[in-house]
Amino acid sequence: MMKLLHCFLAVLWWCSPAPAADIPDAENAEYGGYPGRYMLLDSSSPDRQSLSTPVAAYVHDNGMEVALIGAIHVAEPEYYDRLNKLFRRYDVLLFEMIGGEGLRREEELRRKIDRSKPLGGLTLEEAREWNRIVEWRKKCGQEEKSFLMELLGGAYKELSDMLGLQTQHQGIDYSAAHFVHADMTLDEFRKAQARKGESIAGLMLKSVLSSLVEKTGTNRAGEFGLMADFLAGNKTGLKNKLMGMMANAPNGLENTVILEGRNAKCMEVFDRWSGKGVRRIGVFYGAAHLPGLHGALLERGYRLREVRWLPAWSTREKGAEGQRGEG
Repeated sequence: MMKLLHCFLAVLWWCSPAPAADIPDAENAEYGGYPGRYMLLDSSSPDRQSLSTPVAAYVHDNGMEVALIGAIHVAEPEYYDRLNKLFRRYDVLLFEMIGGEGLRREEELRRKIDRSKPLGGLTLEEAREWNRIVEWRKKCGQEEKSFLMELLGGAYKELSDMLGLQTQHQGIDYSAAHFVHADMTLDEFRKAQARKGESIAGLMLKSVLSSLVEKTGTNRAGEFGLMADFLAGNKTGLKNKLMGMMANAPNGLENTVILEGRNAKCMEVFDRWSGKGVRRIGVFYGAAHLPGLHGALLERGYRLREVRWLPAWSTREKGAEGQRGEG
């Protein structure tokens, strides 16, 4: 059971906080520690907590407005509902997903499908396009299979179902017309990793192994409590402990393709769109990417205006999170 929980956390740690960046104390306090801290744990008591991701607004002297919108890849359905509403405010919404360059079209076709009609309600050309997408997804899935990834996928599903959570892909409407893919293609990512001698499975395994090393008695006690909550089906206790672990986990992705390489790709797409007359751009990326993207915006002359925190996980009563939302 603990191995299952460690695998689940290894995935979530990819968007967990890093040590505070070198920013003035006043700014650190004003923005909840952002950008060095890109998840915020609000804990009024051990059994009433919320874990939030940032929506950071930037402005430029040329009138451009940009928001860096942090994502956590497994969260409560309400979190993704609020994000979908927030995304409507932007002229362009840049999103992350390795190999997601065809995702918006895929979602458009998926929403049109009606199984009660010939060809699923699609035109002949659309049906052929859909079949190509399905075959491509199947091929990619087969190529990426490994024991570790299979185990992580199982951990994701089992704990997500138990805690009433959704995955990012389930919760976000990627068919929106203003969504623009701002990440590497699968081929670009594989080639970049090969040049650096990296692999997804290797980085995941490193995270899992680092979580299994000898720990202090306090940490061991916390893990036993986590396992006890899991076995007892104590959803609130398990959720609170997982929030605490995510809010204090190490990053370990510095100088990697999956973090810094993809940030560079995101800003490459950003630069193309910022010169096209759009006034408001949203950038929706995993929270761990935000410190690097923050620095890239400062280099381009943007100023941080405000940071709001959007609750992603909560064990507070609904409507009583006490957090600043996206509004």
